[in-house]
Amino acid sequence: MSKKYISDLKSGELVEDIFLVLKKEVRETKEKKPYLSLQLADKSGLIEARRWDAPRQLCDSFHRDSFIKIKGMVETFNSSLQIRITELFPVADTQVQMNDFVPATENNIPKMMSELKQIIKTIQDPYLLKLLNAFFSDESFCRVFSTAPAAMHNHHAFLGGLLEHVLSVAKLALSFARYYPTIKRDLLLTGVILHDIGKIRELSCKRGFQYTDEGQLTGHLISGILMIHEKVQTIEGFPPDLLNILFHLILSHHGEYEWGSPVKPGTPEAIALHHLDNLDAKVYAATKAILEHKDTNSSWTEYIKMFERRLYKK
Repeated sequence: MSKKYISDLKSGELVEDIFLVLKKEVRETKEKKPYLSLQLADKSGLIEARRWDAPRQLCDSFHRDSFIKIKGMVETFNSSLQIRITELFPVADTQVQMNDFVPATENNIPKMMSELKQIIKTIQDPYLLKLLNAFFSDESFCRVFSTAPAAMHNHHAFLGGLLEHVLSVAKLALSFARYYPTIKRDLLLTGVILHDIGKIRELSCKRGFQYTDEGQLTGHLISGILMIHEKVQTIEGFPPDLLNILFHLILSHHGEYEWGSPVKPGTPEAIALHHLDNLDAKVYAATKAILEHKDTNSSWTEYIKMFERRLYKK
């Protein structure tokens, strides 16, 4: 039987399928009876699930990040779908098709990487070119970079998402730099290509996407700075001022303190990087939200927290 994905579930239908357990909590009802509160996932999305009157043996039979097969009913609760589970069985990893659970880019990864490397070849500043080559001539780095997600949620949250996002922003930067000749093109492009490299240390994608310990303790901005600093130590004579300006691009690219930037963009290149990065992320997220909205009777999506509004679909 072919898999029924979460994105295709409808209220009132029976479901019998395998899911990845992203979150697991054992709670108690008012009568002190244990029940399971779960967040289940596959490559199409997430859904909450409940197993009422769950015996302790059942609660202990699986753990977070494992796979379970469930039987249950899809219901609507507080305007969101959830599954009321009637039966639950742990499933071994060997019984699972992993590509059913981890979303991946639909684009060709080697082709995208080749495009990005062609852009790197256009960099004329010798130190910035050496720095980029120090990363992108490293096969192990390229392997991880090309398959990493760009985020946990919202935009490019899939395998290959980081490469897809960086390539998209790099192409925007190429066009942008042609219209603003005072922009330091090589600096902007280097900032674009390296702005999210810390994501490869921040996020784990062995099954569902999760934050690593480093990701939760320091975040991808600091991880990216450390990675760049490590590579710069191998480049003789790298100008300290140039390194500080590049650090500024990385640290300020979120744009606002409340969005996680320790500093706000203070150079034309940093301002451009912030807005080009934000533009790609927001347009991708808006397009995805519109495409995935299922109510064909409405011209508007549901309220989307990222935009603090509904989006017009037609």
